[in-house]
Amino acid sequence: MKSNLNSKFLLFIVVFAISGCIEEDLPTKSTSGYCFASNFGQLGQLYKTSGNQQLDFWHYGEYNNLIQRFGVKPDIFFYDDGNSPNAYFTPQISNNQYPDGQVAIGLSWIKKEFANSPTNSGVSIAIIMAHEFGHCVDVKYSVYNTQSYKSELFADYLAGCYLHLKSMTIGEQYVREVANSFYSIGDYAFNDPRHHGTPSQRVACLMAGYNFSKSRVGIGIGYSLLDAVSNAKNYVGQF
Repeated sequence: MKSNLNSKFLLFIVVFAISGCIEEDLPTKSTSGYCFASNFGQLGQLYKTSGNQQLDFWHYGEYNNLIQRFGVKPDIFFYDDGNSPNAYFTPQISNNQYPDGQVAIGLSWIKKEFANSPTNSGVSIAIIMAHEFGHCVDVKYSVYNTQSYKSELFADYLAGCYLHLKSMTIGEQYVREVANSFYSIGDYAFNDPRHHGTPSQRVACLMAGYNFSKSRVGIGIGYSLLDAVSNAKNYVGQF
């Protein structure tokens, strides 16, 4: 296959953590964003390997964690996203062993996240994956069930919940870095059906999910996936 990841991109295998966010320091937006797709027909060849054994080991370990946390099982692939870094979810099923659709993560997107990672850890990649799993949950529970800016913000909220749960194991150093990544893929194309929410909205939903999870777990109550889904829908409803 065309893409092999440089060894510097492997630091995130041993470094994944999260910490505080100050919006004034967030970067300008990029032109790409995580997307809901009807099918993967336009993505070209899908791969089960990145071409790098260590990256694959981390990737499928994170995938298994996401299955446990989100209660869904989509099939997952890499693809060559060329000059258009992106990641996608589709509800289309290609293998009955994976009843909740498919997720595709672009190899250029992975490289882009490392290039924009001040810690060279690529910590945002796991949360990008969580965002796509958020779309999967959206479809399973018929919350928005289609591509819209609210479905994107809903997925951002659930990704924020995962961000907190992940931080409980690894630490809270890098929340700012993850928030920067989400801010960069917001947009102001309000009349475009591909509008994903503004930069501020995307960070707000990510951090609302993070804070919801932290508030429940921090006082020993905990929460179910359906609790997160309900709170995410209520929060996104204000936008």
